Amino acid sequence: MATRFSTQFSRAALVASLAIGSALALAQPAPGMAGAQVGELRAPKMHGEGGRAGHHGDGQFAKRMEMLKSKLNLNATQETQYNVAREATKRAMDAGQAARRDAAAKAKTELAKADPDLAGLLLQRENLKEVNATERKAALGEWAKFLGLLTTEQKAVVKSQLLSRMQKMPGA
Repeated sequence: MATRFSTQFSRAALVASLAIGSALALAQPAPGMAGAQVGELRAPKMHGEGGRAGHHGDGQFAKRMEMLKSKLNLNATQETQYNVAREATKRAMDAGQAARRDAAAKAKTELAKADPDLAGLLLQRENLKEVNATERKAALGEWAKFLGLLTTEQKAVVKSQLLSRMQKMPGA
């Protein structure tokens, strides 16, 4: 039950963040651990295997963000803050991806042992969520500043995008 709620919450958070410009690297489980139960390991999904590796579909995100940005008709101050937020998001995503790669390498090394520390792997998976919390929080703060600069009309555009994306979510 907690996993189902967590999955639905994660999807909702991702859709909202994509629509307003932050596809933050929400802490994903280490590759090979995605969706795994205790004692169960899965091979990491790679690009083209039905999953999104790395930056949650960088190309699609970039296209959606540019489309949304063009609809907002940003002024110079908003444009500057948008760029600051976008760069903060990129740093957070890069830090999250590096942490996941590192965790996967450590997991692979541990699993190569005759007597692997499976409990340690489970804790590593949980700790991964906190690895780049500082970068994610900084990016969220920058997006909050950006959103605070929007006019009522621009907020209506963002709202429309949010509602549209949410309606496309399974179970929404």
